[in-house]
Amino acid sequence: MFVPGAPTASSRTRIDLGKGWMEEVSRGRLFPLYANRAVANVHVLLRMDKERKLIVAGNWKSNKTNSEAVALVTDLIRELAAVKEVDVVVCPAFTALSDVSKLILGSNIRLGAQNLSDSGYGAFTGEIAPGMLRELSVRYVILGHSERRQFQKESDALVAKKAANAHANNLIPIVCVGETLAEREANITEKVVESQTRGSLAGLTAEQVESTVLAYEPVWAIGTGKTATSAQAQEVHAFIRKVIVSMHGEAIARRVRIQYGGSVKGSNARELLQQPDIDGALVGGASLESKGFVEIIKNSI
Repeated sequence: MFVPGAPTASSRTRIDLGKGWMEEVSRGRLFPLYANRAVANVHVLLRMDKERKLIVAGNWKSNKTNSEAVALVTDLIRELAAVKEVDVVVCPAFTALSDVSKLILGSNIRLGAQNLSDSGYGAFTGEIAPGMLRELSVRYVILGHSERRQFQKESDALVAKKAANAHANNLIPIVCVGETLAEREANITEKVVESQTRGSLAGLTAEQVESTVLAYEPVWAIGTGKTATSAQAQEVHAFIRKVIVSMHGEAIARRVRIQYGGSVKGSNARELLQQPDIDGALVGGASLESKGFVEIIKNSI
């Protein structure tokens, strides 16, 4: 099975030399590794040497008319045509999926949706069945975003059902987790994030978890202009990977891509995405105009 972001047969060979060092055979260089092998055994300190391919997705939320979406994607196709190092995803509103799908055909931009029903076709007013997305060549779907958890009262159990439905229909879920400001100030970030991670991935096979994209989005940093420091974000990302280790083992955990989401912009993207456990970004406001989104992607390379 193809796993997006996983190492390919052409990946550079690395040999564990022990004592926290690893040799990259093709370049003959040595890179220090984290001492905690249970959390991050293979994460070298330079982002270009990560074994997981970066993924940057734009979550447009309830923004952009169809014509505005077409105009934005037209710009992105032109500006990002040469980018191969990053998986680029745009997630327009449902009303724009059809035209955007046609526009990006043959480009290096992939299409994502912002939600998915936990059911299929049927009498589910207002819901979007996975088959509807597949017909439009949608590849990714955002699930469990904090705004849906807050305003639509989506539970971890519901997110898990949606994630299973996505996998059953060959869609890749981007599963969001993250704490509120009150939870961070109460020093229960890890408790909250672990509960959400375990609950939202419950019932998925190890293979399905491996191909799932996770997004850590501290709720207090979404649309507020506040951003977790790179150290704060890395700490939580490493913890999430440790949780996955406990669920499915180190081999699976090291291949799962974990994005950061929370007021990501061009000026902070490089520092954030240099962190060893941060594998991309789920971008909100900055993805609504070409210049800002392109800057984030190019700064991540």
